[in-house]
Amino acid sequence: MTYGKVYESLSFYSRALKSDMKYSIYLPPKYDIETRKYPTIYLLHGHGGNETSWLRKGRVDQSLDLMINNNEIPPFVAVIPDAKNSWYVNSPTGVNYETALIEDLIQHMETQYKVYNERSSRFIAGLSMGGYGALRLAFKYPELFLSVASLSGGITREVPPEKEVDLEGNEINVREDYYHDAFGWPFDPELWEKENVFNYIENVKQSGLELPVYLSCGSEDYFYLYLGASELHHELRMNGISSTLFIKSGDHNWFLWSEEIKEVLRFFAKNMLVIH
Repeated sequence: MTYGKVYESLSFYSRALKSDMKYSIYLPPKYDIETRKYPTIYLLHGHGGNETSWLRKGRVDQSLDLMINNNEIPPFVAVIPDAKNSWYVNSPTGVNYETALIEDLIQHMETQYKVYNERSSRFIAGLSMGGYGALRLAFKYPELFLSVASLSGGITREVPPEKEVDLEGNEINVREDYYHDAFGWPFDPELWEKENVFNYIENVKQSGLELPVYLSCGSEDYFYLYLGASELHHELRMNGISSTLFIKSGDHNWFLWSEEIKEVLRFFAKNMLVIH
């Protein structure tokens, strides 16, 4: 078996952030010796995560190695940016993670690495907060990504409540603990609503572009995120946008995500074949 290379916590200067942005990168086997270009997957971490989460907790490099070696998927470059707890939006506090990712990171990747610079070879996926981020960015910029996946994405149709009780009966301060600053502080429901994933469905429709969506969530997710995934799936289907939904046995954790990312890779590879 041949192995890809992983570089953790590299950084480059992002104009949008006016500071360095960290990222980790997986380069597939033979990257050093082949002259060809590669498709790219942007992998977004969840709340409390960083640019190493998908590697250290999700072992995504091992999944990529195995699947590339077995010819299940073509060789991909995987990029994992660090976006703090930003929800991947441009926040009113002036931290512009959306612009940093869409303009600075993609440009950096496509000038510094051997990757294609076209939509047909760009993919985006994320878990939890990153699932929300991946969907929102793909729906807002459908001209940039061929396909998108959300694993246990933080998707709700309604504005997140102040407090909620989880499946174990514990009270969660939803806004305070999970949305701090990204949508203003105190939390601004109007701003959150403006960035609601559901409100960007129309944008995908208007674009006329095919954007296959992969949604999955654990049936025991203690944030009840299977509800948002199901609702979004339904809404996408009603709007003629290709959506695949899996409610799997599992919770809101890496057991589920490290297995599900393999399904996502297969899904992306399949959609790439259809295009190419």
